[in-house]
Amino acid sequence: MTTSCTVCGEPLPGGPETGRPRKFCSDRCRSKAHRDREREAERARERLARRCEIEVAGNRCARGAVFVLAVDGRELKVCPACRELALSFLVGQGAAATAVETRRIATPDRDPAPQPTERGTVLLVEDDDSVAAALGAALRSRGYEVRRTHDGATGLREALERRPDLVLLDLGLPDTDGLVVLRKLRDVSDLPVIITTARGADNDKIRGLDSGADDYLVKPFHIEELLARMRTVLRHRAPRPDGVYDDGVLRVDFALKQVRAAGSDLVLSPREYRLLEFLVRKPGTARPAAAIIAHVGGVAESKRYLAVLVNRVRQKLGAEGLGRGVIVAANGIGYYYRPPGRTIGYSHAANLVN
Repeated sequence: MTTSCTVCGEPLPGGPETGRPRKFCSDRCRSKAHRDREREAERARERLARRCEIEVAGNRCARGAVFVLAVDGRELKVCPACRELALSFLVGQGAAATAVETRRIATPDRDPAPQPTERGTVLLVEDDDSVAAALGAALRSRGYEVRRTHDGATGLREALERRPDLVLLDLGLPDTDGLVVLRKLRDVSDLPVIITTARGADNDKIRGLDSGADDYLVKPFHIEELLARMRTVLRHRAPRPDGVYDDGVLRVDFALKQVRAAGSDLVLSPREYRLLEFLVRKPGTARPAAAIIAHVGGVAESKRYLAVLVNRVRQKLGAEGLGRGVIVAANGIGYYYRPPGRTIGYSHAANLVN
């Protein structure tokens, strides 16, 4: 039998033996215990509200929700691991992939002004901790979200998998030269890159720009100069918000992520849309398979998966009367989009097409 108050620990006052046993020494402790129970119940409700809402075989995912998928006025909170599963399910239930809005859940401990993504995400590939700390703090204070890697291999992987808005690349990296990283990145991606390095010789600048850098900045530099160059690169690389591809049969609205084929809305999964969007941005130009994989699903995906994805898009286009031949495989290279009714403009093209 309890002889002391469960709240303050003081001895319980004497009382009749009948009825429910006392747990509190006073009404004040009883009220405090009630408030504590209410707060704990509220915290439990908040924890549950932050959990992913995906259920499989009656078991709810235990991971925290990071994204909200919204369609037709309904919302579903999901974790990163379940996001693709949820999108595939919604599309399978008849929702247009372009009608599903995805947004990140705001965290209460994050300063709302400015939002990190207001200006974009920057990948900083820099091995010097002091330089990285100074640049990172300066960029975050200006509203950029900053990711940092110490070496070239990790930087290349982060660039391909996370696709930041801009890469700041040092050349003197511990595992490889930054120019090697830049050339490998340019083989599969057109992400904007600014070289930030202590190498200031004219030959170094020429090699950097010829290797595919959008700009070249020599350390030490003023942060305002870097910011100005970043704004210029991002402004030149930014797609037009009203950009539309339209060949008279296929219409792709890049801003709204909507596709119409032969006058009908075409329902595509997110990855199917990214594949078609990537190809029609440069119609008639063979895009390397590795570049397509990086744009569609990251470096982890295989060429076999890409072939399956291409086949699915071909089937959907073919069902609308465009024909499967609008997406052409170029042997040893990758794929390209051929507008209906047009032929390849090079005499040697037949040697590329399978």
